[in-house]
Amino acid sequence: MRENQKIKYSNIVFVILLITGLSLIIARSTPQVRLVKNFIYFAAYPNAYAADRIFQSAGTFADNLKAMVYLRQENLFYKQKNQELADKLRNYDAMASRYETLAALLNVPKIKRTKSVFARVSVREPHDWYQWFIIDKGSDDGLCNDLPVTMLRDNGELCAVGRIVETHKNSAKVALITNSLSAVPVEIKGKNINCLAEGFNSNVLKITYIPAGADVKVGDEVIASPLSSVFGEGMPVGIISAVSAGEESDFKTAVSDILFESGALYEAVVLVPDETK
Repeated sequence: MRENQKIKYSNIVFVILLITGLSLIIARSTPQVRLVKNFIYFAAYPNAYAADRIFQSAGTFADNLKAMVYLRQENLFYKQKNQELADKLRNYDAMASRYETLAALLNVPKIKRTKSVFARVSVREPHDWYQWFIIDKGSDDGLCNDLPVTMLRDNGELCAVGRIVETHKNSAKVALITNSLSAVPVEIKGKNINCLAEGFNSNVLKITYIPAGADVKVGDEVIASPLSSVFGEGMPVGIISAVSAGEESDFKTAVSDILFESGALYEAVVLVPDETK
């Protein structure tokens, strides 16, 4: 009788161990399961190898817990950043709506939004007489005549280069501001002096219609004025390099160096009105 009970208990123990083993296999030996398995193995057969396995499993489990904590903290951080960006976007939308309302009430012109189209100079006129070049972007890229063409300077600012005078499907012709047919309304930065920057097929500009008594000195910056129909107000155009005496008439003239080297110009930035905003 006792012998049968021992056999029965042995069978129960065998079934329990079998179920436990199958469970461990199904669980694919995750770090948590390996920790429990190694602990049970150490309790049944205490030895140095089993103890070492327990410490290794515990270390892996602790690392996983640490990684989970860090991941949760990172998720909370990005969630907070997303909320801040969403708040800023709502504030921008509210300010844009107020601006539209005020612009309509005061009947003032709205700020023009533009997008930049980067193009490479594909053909340059071999002589300086005509002062033009061809870029590799055209009507397929949203370009059209009279768009401003600029260059990105080393300081990150855009400066005036020319305007598009001919547009084709995949190319466009650009006339430089130094072209004799070019005349850009400009002003002397910080002095509210309006004048005109005229090209005469050279690497400099002739600044005309400067009032005789105006305080214009060498080194003054020339920028596009609000009267310019091509370049945006305040865009850098040149630097005054010489000023005439201007004592014999109501106006005096000056010479301005341009902010780019036409012979070393390989890339241009075309400013295209952004109709999507």
